[in-house]
Amino acid sequence: MAQLPDLYIVGAGGLGRELLSWAHEIPVEKRGWQLRGFLNSIPSALDGYEVGFPIFCDSLDFSFTGKEFIVCAIGDPAGKLTLCRTLVQRGARFTSIVHPCAIVSPTARVGAGCIVATDVVISPGARIGSFVTILGSTAIGADAVVGEGATISGFSSVGEGAVIGEGAFLGSHAIIAPGSTVGPGARIGARTVVSGDIPAGSTFFGIPGMKIAGF
Repeated sequence: MAQLPDLYIVGAGGLGRELLSWAHEIPVEKRGWQLRGFLNSIPSALDGYEVGFPIFCDSLDFSFTGKEFIVCAIGDPAGKLTLCRTLVQRGARFTSIVHPCAIVSPTARVGAGCIVATDVVISPGARIGSFVTILGSTAIGADAVVGEGATISGFSSVGEGAVIGEGAFLGSHAIIAPGSTVGPGARIGARTVVSGDIPAGSTFFGIPGMKIAGF
């Protein structure tokens, strides 16, 4: 039997450790990889935590062969997207980690390097770009589009046909009304409800969501 490719988690913070636990819950026969450890810029990031896997080096110092897999566990969309694109240029090969309790429609599309956490629902016709993080108990409506590098925090709802722009961030319990558009790089605060067109790079907070001056 051929040896499975190695998998490295980029980022050894809280999200990286969460991702480690989710990966362990994927049945062995469905993994397609074997976990080796973390790539992180701070060698001591896991000190004091019992994770059972080491930090090898900074991801920018790793020598990619094209045979291993990586997945990026960095929550900040801008930093994540920049790093992932840089690593692709250096020969990195990304895989997605989808928790076995997530429900992904057969007609939905999920790009490379995504994290789909526990109890997430991705509805028919939804399109999820590469390097997207969707945290627990979030619902992505039918035919919704989530751009590359976006981070959607737990218990959020993206309505049917809504569009989440590249590198956008949704705080926990955020609600995006059906048919709405969240521009690239926009930030939607926790428990914020928005509808219509949200400008790129803006920050909205509240119910209903209001633009925060200066952002």
